[in-house]
Amino acid sequence: MRSKFTVIIFTLSLIPGNLFSGTKEEVIRLQSDVLQLQNLVRTLQKDLDRSSGMNQSLLEQLNDQVANSNSLLSKLVDAFRSQRNSAQEVASGLRDDMQRVVIKLDDTNNRVAALHRKLEESQARRDSLRLTTPVIGTDPKPDQIYHLSYNDYLTGNYELAITAFREFLTKYPESGFSDNAAFYLAICYQIQGRYEQSIDVFDEVINMYPNSDKAPSAYYKKAIAQLDLQKNEDAIDTFSKLISIHSDSPESQLALQELEKLKVDLTEISSK
Repeated sequence: MRSKFTVIIFTLSLIPGNLFSGTKEEVIRLQSDVLQLQNLVRTLQKDLDRSSGMNQSLLEQLNDQVANSNSLLSKLVDAFRSQRNSAQEVASGLRDDMQRVVIKLDDTNNRVAALHRKLEESQARRDSLRLTTPVIGTDPKPDQIYHLSYNDYLTGNYELAITAFREFLTKYPESGFSDNAAFYLAICYQIQGRYEQSIDVFDEVINMYPNSDKAPSAYYKKAIAQLDLQKNEDAIDTFSKLISIHSDSPESQLALQELEKLKVDLTEISSK
């Protein structure tokens, strides 16, 4: 840009001095040339200023970009450090969880071992009762026979328990254990998937022992067996009777939950 000003000044210096002594037209033309040169100078100055401003703006943008890049880099570093710390915390938490799981497993193993010992003791008692020879001229006591049958049920010998409970009910129909024997007989059938037979025996509990503490459970278990047979209407009727007859029992609350699952209007149940 400086070289352009030098050319202009040099050009003006070459104008001869006697040129100003020429005609009026020449003077006017000279003045016009001078004006054009002045305009050219102003234009060049504006270009110079504009160029300088653009360079300054570009420099400012570059500085802003550098600042933004530094800020982003700082955030990335902080995020990386935070993530690393978080990963360390997670790893520490996992180690603690694993230790708790190991402790719980040990506790569970101890409980299983204790339960196994109790089961072995129960089987031993059952075997000793079976081997006990009653006094000549006397029969085994009903409670002994019942507990033998109940032990068969507890140990999963359901076929043996079914036979024993049936024999007990035949021989001791008026015993204080008869309601329990009938109830667990029905449970054995239900566990084996013999739902029709279990329903029949639950009806025996309901009809023959209405005041038994097993009666509410008999209603509930009977309804569940009916659901297993997809006899939903029968099950709804059984649940409704349970709620009506044994409203204060825990089984009554379970029956309400089952009716809700079946989309039954509970207001109709309560109004019956």
